Amino acid sequence: MSIHFSEKALKEFKSLELLFDNPRSKLVPTLYLAQREFGHLSPEVIEYIASLMNLSPAKVLEVASFYTMLHKKPVGKYEIQICTNVSCAMMKSRELLAHVEKRLKIRSGETTPDKLFTLRREECLGGCDKAPTLRINDTYHYKVTPEKIDEILSKCKP
Repeated sequence: MSIHFSEKALKEFKSLELLFDNPRSKLVPTLYLAQREFGHLSPEVIEYIASLMNLSPAKVLEVASFYTMLHKKPVGKYEIQICTNVSCAMMKSRELLAHVEKRLKIRSGETTPDKLFTLRREECLGGCDKAPTLRINDTYHYKVTPEKIDEILSKCKP
């Protein structure tokens, strides 16, 4: 199977050229675009992006490996990220992580068998003043409690 952007994604990729003077500057936005398009950054997707941008696959993989929000393996429909940095830890984020692990019967870094949820512990989500912070896909939740996370998870449908 050959990997290629859809017409819509290719148009978005080309529009990035207008935003960045240096072609390498559009690598991270291109990787996010590819992740949205293909679900994760498989070796084939890394090769495709490298070819598209005239970069080495090693350079593309290096950048993809640096950012924790870029995925080199498939993730669930809902990716749950729980901050465990100092501010959030002081507000019991580690207990929140344990609560979610118990509820979903998975550990941090794992995906549920039905591929609905992936759980990840994050070093910082930038919500220190509203700790503990949780991110599900692109939505941030602040001052999260076990009850609040249960309510949020109950709304996540297959």
